Amino acid sequence: MELELRTVVYAKKVEIRNVPVFACTACVAYEVLQPVKPDLTECISKLGERPDKQDLSFGEQNELADLFHEQLLAWPDASDQEMEYRMKEAVQERINLLLDIMGYAHKAEDKAWMEDTQRRLGQLSGFVWRAHFSNAV
Repeated sequence: MELELRTVVYAKKVEIRNVPVFACTACVAYEVLQPVKPDLTECISKLGERPDKQDLSFGEQNELADLFHEQLLAWPDASDQEMEYRMKEAVQERINLLLDIMGYAHKAEDKAWMEDTQRRLGQLSGFVWRAHFSNAV
């Protein structure tokens, strides 16, 4: 299975772009990447049963999806090994940035900012490269 970014369509009205999924090229099966599943589920539940027609970027909901998308745009011809290296670096850089932001939020005593930053850190903390990455955007 290869890791790709796909568009998930919900209720025939909402397109959620850049969702990381495992794709089996042999059987044409897809499975949402486990670390992002809870955020995708939350995103869909917020839309309700009868959502308005809209187009969303999942990268705005999930840090890992955002990083996958950024790396694919920056390195479209990277090999699996290069992409693995770049993703590991990007995750570490984003964690460092979010830790700096957490420090500023703490100094400002801004609880909402701290909670949002902590949520974003949590989305990256469990990331381990487990699959070959396909260069499909």
